[in-house]
Amino acid sequence: MFEILNTGPLFDIDKRLIFKSGKWLVRTREIPELGPYYSRPEAIEALYRHVAICTGQLRTAEPGLAREFVRHNTAECRKSECTLCSALSAMTPGASQPPSDRLSSIGH
Repeated sequence: MFEILNTGPLFDIDKRLIFKSGKWLVRTREIPELGPYYSRPEAIEALYRHVAICTGQLRTAEPGLAREFVRHNTAECRKSECTLCSALSAMTPGASQPPSDRLSSIGH
């Protein structure tokens, strides 16, 4: 797993995600509505990226790894066995559920 994700799984991910007008937004302390993203996994990846930036994880990571992490996009990744996609998927159970299945837990 990428060292950038050393913080482990984030808690209360569902409370930070908003599905509005067919797109996903992420709530953070610093940015009220980060996004929009076209899929829930993209929004979750953006949340992890935001946390990595705000906690300084990118400053201590190997530069090439940090660049790859910042540029990565789960929606556009075409690698058959992408380490980052696998790591994010393992840390976010249910990330592939369709929006309609997630709305009740989000409150919208």
